[in-house]
Amino acid sequence: MVRAEQPKDATWEPIGPGVLRRRLPGLELNVAVVTGRDGILLVDTGSHEREAAELLSSLARELPAHGLPDRIVAVVNTHGHFDHCYGNDYVLRVFPDAEVWGHAALPAYLERYADAGRASGIEHGFDVDLMNAARIVPPTRLVPTGDAVTVDLGGREVVLYAPGRGHTDNDLVVHVPDCGVLIAGDMVEESGPPLFGSDAFAAEWSDSLGRVRALDASVWLPGHGAVVDEDFVVRQNHWLADVAAGRVVPD
Repeated sequence: MVRAEQPKDATWEPIGPGVLRRRLPGLELNVAVVTGRDGILLVDTGSHEREAAELLSSLARELPAHGLPDRIVAVVNTHGHFDHCYGNDYVLRVFPDAEVWGHAALPAYLERYADAGRASGIEHGFDVDLMNAARIVPPTRLVPTGDAVTVDLGGREVVLYAPGRGHTDNDLVVHVPDCGVLIAGDMVEESGPPLFGSDAFAAEWSDSLGRVRALDASVWLPGHGAVVDEDFVVRQNHWLADVAAGRVVPD
């Protein structure tokens, strides 16, 4: 059971029936939950133990208002950057039976870049001790590039799709077909332009996003920032194509 502690104002927002998002402070990271009869699928877990703990606490306070279940049965990591998956360990301590899903390339990525991720968190202003203490727990349920896997939450199916390389080589998106919601991770960005780190694939990102668009969603949740619609995603897809063709040089 999700346990409510340290009361604070609820900050979860419905973006579809039984689908809620929370926009975390600092990096404006979006985490989300999708609910079914059997429990909750949590998308991304935050940067460290304290952030994950507060995330679960705030969720516990919000669920009764929506009449939703309070057991996390699955976790999805959209990719391996610290802010999206370094809270896995805490979530699994609270819900040890939850399955953790990710791209097939994610475990190797985390093994290679764990320390770089901690350093990146510190550079972004996160607490040094919390970042250094973050225990990296990779997913064990893996989705290879090009595959789509359906997770049954009990009367509700959620599709996990690995479209190809873009923001990283381990991007995974979450589609909720019954309400047209697409949780895109950092394949789509709203709070700033798409981020091309050293682990990004500028020449492939637009094509990968085009494959995600084929899932036919109407409500898109970016990895960071406000909820957007298909028109926004089309414009960003065109911009990414311009980057791939060398017509635009990203900052």
